[in-house]
Amino acid sequence: MTDTRPAETEPEHSVVIVAPARLWDALALDVAAAPVVAIVGGGGKTTLLYRLGREATAGGRLAVLAGTTRFTPAPAALMPPLITADDHALPAALASALRDSAVVVASTGAEPQGRLGAITRETANAVARLPGLGLLALEADGSKMQPFKAPAEHEPVIPDSATHVVAIVGLDALDAPLDDEHVHRPERVRAIAGAAAVRCDAALIARVLASPLGGRKDVGDRRFSVIVNKADLAPERALALAEAIRAAGVSRVIVMSLADPAGRTHCASARTP
Repeated sequence: MTDTRPAETEPEHSVVIVAPARLWDALALDVAAAPVVAIVGGGGKTTLLYRLGREATAGGRLAVLAGTTRFTPAPAALMPPLITADDHALPAALASALRDSAVVVASTGAEPQGRLGAITRETANAVARLPGLGLLALEADGSKMQPFKAPAEHEPVIPDSATHVVAIVGLDALDAPLDDEHVHRPERVRAIAGAAAVRCDAALIARVLASPLGGRKDVGDRRFSVIVNKADLAPERALALAEAIRAAGVSRVIVMSLADPAGRTHCASARTP
C-alpha cells in the first residue's frame, strides 16, 4: 500500500502552547494537504473530534468525523449529519453526503449505550482518499472517560493514512492514585512506569505519554502532540505538567480546556526553549 503521508523534512521545535485560538494551527495540521488525525488517550477525545470538524468547516474544508473504536455522538444541537453504512458502502455514501454538508459523521451502526459503530482501518484509508476531503478525524482508542490511560495490546487503532496523532491527558489525573478508579488500565501504566508506581505524578504521566508503549504507541514518524486538558482546574499545575511532558521528549504540548469553546486558561502564553 502506498503511504500518502507527507514526509517531515525537518524536526519540530519543542513548544508548549497555551489556550490556542485555533487547534488546527496548534496541532500543525497544515503540514498535510488533507490531514488524518487519530485521537488517543484520556477523556476529551469526543470533544476534540467535533471541535476539529467545526474548525475544518470554518476554514472552508470538507470533513469526516468517525472512530476506529466505538465513539459518542455530539449533543443533538451540535451533531453533524450522521451517515451509517457498512464498511464496504461507507466511502461512497460519504462522498455523496459531502455534496450537501461540509462535515459529516461516519458510523457502521448503533452500539450499546448510545455509542456509534467503528470503521475499520481499511475503510479509514479509503475515506482519506475521497476527492476534495480536507480532514478525517478519528477516535482511535477508548478510556472509559478516565483522564489518563495506557493502551491495551489491541490499541490504538491507527490507519496507515494517519498524518497526526494527538494524545489527551486530563489535569485531574495529576497526583491521583494509580488505580482503576482514576486511571484506565493502571496495570498497563505500571508496565511502562514500573511495578512500584502508586501515584500519577508529573514524571510518571510524562514518561507514559512519551513512551512508544504508551502515548506514542504505533505513532511512527507521524506528527505527535499531547493536549493537557482541563487546565482551568489549576492553570499553573497544568503548565508544569506540560513542561514535564515536553522535557520527556514530546515536542508539541498544548495546555487548554477542551470543554471551553475558546480553550481558555489563565496561564502564561506559549513557550519555547
